Amino acid sequence: MERVARRDRRLATGRRVGLAGLVALGLAVTATYAGQGWLIARVIAEVLAGRTDVVLAGAGIVALQGARAGLIRGRERLAATLGGRIKDDVRGRLLDRLFSLGPGYTTGVRTGRLQSTMVDGVEALEPYFVAFLPQLVSSLLGVVVLTAYVWWLDPVVGVTVAACALLVAVAPRISKRLMSGPMERWWAAYRGVYADTLDVLQGMVTLKGINAHRRRGAQLGEQSAAFARDSSRLVAASAGYEVVVGLAAGAGTALAVGVGALRTASGALDVVTLLIILLLSRECFRPLTDLGKAFHAASPGLAAAEGIFALLEERRPTPDNGSPAERLNNPPRVRLEGVTFAYQAGHAPALNDVTFTAEAGATTALVGRSGAGKSTVVALLLRFADPQHGTLTVDGRDVRTLPLADLRALVSVVSQDTYLFHGTVRDNLLLAAPGASQDDLEAAARAAAAHTFISALPEGYDTMIGERGARLSGGERQRIAIARALLKDAPILVLDEATSAIDSANEAAIQTALSTGSPPTAPPWSSRTGSPPCATPTMSSCSTTGGSPNRGHRAS
Repeated sequence: MERVARRDRRLATGRRVGLAGLVALGLAVTATYAGQGWLIARVIAEVLAGRTDVVLAGAGIVALQGARAGLIRGRERLAATLGGRIKDDVRGRLLDRLFSLGPGYTTGVRTGRLQSTMVDGVEALEPYFVAFLPQLVSSLLGVVVLTAYVWWLDPVVGVTVAACALLVAVAPRISKRLMSGPMERWWAAYRGVYADTLDVLQGMVTLKGINAHRRRGAQLGEQSAAFARDSSRLVAASAGYEVVVGLAAGAGTALAVGVGALRTASGALDVVTLLIILLLSRECFRPLTDLGKAFHAASPGLAAAEGIFALLEERRPTPDNGSPAERLNNPPRVRLEGVTFAYQAGHAPALNDVTFTAEAGATTALVGRSGAGKSTVVALLLRFADPQHGTLTVDGRDVRTLPLADLRALVSVVSQDTYLFHGTVRDNLLLAAPGASQDDLEAAARAAAAHTFISALPEGYDTMIGERGARLSGGERQRIAIARALLKDAPILVLDEATSAIDSANEAAIQTALSTGSPPTAPPWSSRTGSPPCATPTMSSCSTTGGSPNRGHRAS
């Protein structure tokens, strides 16, 4: 909790005015309770004295109740609005950080763990910011003011109330000790269940196909039961805070009334003052009991905050400190010289002292067994990671000296594991070139031997293709991915086993377009017109770099 308290301003940057408004409304609500108590005490005193002129005081009590209802409604509306904005701010920062970290970071982290942090973790922050934090400030200020007033009425009773209020002040530290372990275990278990559930959903076809769904379901059930136990322990630990606050509030009220009664019996206090102390002592501790409830609701957010802070503070694997490049050749020359790269320190390198040149305007094929490092070259070219030794240059300039946005604008990549987003065919193609016209889309699709099957879809280019392109075959997904890469029209085109799921006829048509720089008028469905590069049966994988056919020069 201390860590969150030190960093909460960073997460709520720009929302301090709203938080101050919640604090002000909380103080106003406390003031209505105190004013109501004071008026009730006056009414009782008047009745005991035999006077019945209490209409004005009664009207004041009704007015304060109405005002309190309006203040509470306003506070709830402001809290809902402010909570949504804070969550939007935090998610924006997390997304910016995640995009900044890139695949060099995300490939080493489970998707479910990241998703639980960015979705449910951020949601769990809302009660902390809009309920607990404002309630903490308004409660402490309200208690100080009311205790000072009781002290002014009678110092002895004031000391009693202040002593019990100080007990509440140390409650957060007591609660922190009780909650630190359960909180860490709860969040770790939650992220694990979230990640494994996502794995099961994404791998449902595979689990059914190998008849492992029942075993995997049983394992997930055991994890869920363990998570339920961790949740119970966290709730029990957070309830300790409420217990301390409740005991302090009850004991403080009882002691204040008891001391006040003794003081009245001795003649040190009059009955009216005793009644005011009786009612205001309860109001001194009302904000603190509300604080205990707010803390209970905010406890999951305190646990989730650790994952949020960890992501925000994660170091970028490839610093973006390059300076804009002078005009590069089109297409540029790519060279690796003495490049050595290992994904983890102490492990065998994926590339070991590799040197080669991809000349401008030529086709360069990288051939090797699976795991030889072909895809690693692509990752280094895009600077998802940097080599430990050696250099990778574009037109003689080290890629580490180029701004990441400028470098990645030079490259179009199609990998074997293509990814299409939920949306239409058009949506997926326009990701590469938002301003592209229909003619541009069709030209790129024809070059990728995709136009014919896209046109045959129920709504053509406006057909919804589902999550990850689930409504298309593997070959169709790859052809759309190739069309998207061609539409980007970057000077360097990289195909990393990009035609592995495409039949030989369409593969030949695509390779012809890449080699000649002009798309075929129709894909040759009936026969293979040639043996395209990077597609011989002996090659398990291949990458090509060079100019996009849309630029009218030979792919390389």
